[in-house]
Amino acid sequence: MPVIEPVEISNTLGGYHPEMTSMRGKINRGIIACGVLGILIAVLAFWTPDWFEPEMNDPSRAALGEQVEFRLIEELQKIRSIDESWRLRITDEAINAWLATRLKPWMNHHDAAWPEDVSVPQIHFSRSGIDVGIAVDDLVGGLPLIMGFQPILDQGRFQLQPGWVRISHLPIPLARATLQSHLEDLLPDLDGIMADLTSTLLNDAALQAEIPLVDGRMVEISGFRLDSGSMIIQAVTRASTQ
Repeated sequence: MPVIEPVEISNTLGGYHPEMTSMRGKINRGIIACGVLGILIAVLAFWTPDWFEPEMNDPSRAALGEQVEFRLIEELQKIRSIDESWRLRITDEAINAWLATRLKPWMNHHDAAWPEDVSVPQIHFSRSGIDVGIAVDDLVGGLPLIMGFQPILDQGRFQLQPGWVRISHLPIPLARATLQSHLEDLLPDLDGIMADLTSTLLNDAALQAEIPLVDGRMVEISGFRLDSGSMIIQAVTRASTQ
């Protein structure tokens, strides 16, 4: 077979147009890029964070929820040397177990009810901040809505500086104000510590960094450190002023 041989030109054979080939390549690459981007967005939105488990499906979580409640009360009420600094590590796993299993009964005991179409919140500690997740039935198909916060402790007042908002792992710019307004309409009127916490989360309000005890003493939060999956709180127990 000769290396070079003449080929009859067919009327049906189109000529070679570099500009058309280049355009087709760009279109194909654009379609592929859009497909990859769509898959990535879907994965980020539907990939639920492993720490977000608002349902009480595991009996061991119920036991952990009760345990953390008793242990926290025990640590706060412990008789300590006055003005002695002490520390307490709290894991998000323990807090989430309490939220999933004890929040609704606690609210019922205080004559309040959690909305049926809103999941109980779940939280996640990391060195970069605190994530608070919640799911609402009529928003984005009930996928987890994650609000990020940067905690600040300044002059005895604790505040959560608002940051990012995500659907699961997918960042949603400029969505915080709308989400906060919607949650304010859904959540019931609360009082006491729950009202303070809700105001801190949704209205950027500062919370007094102290916990009154039943015997008149006061626990003052003097510092904290965020870690992956936990928060270390530093506190001082002050004498009763009564």
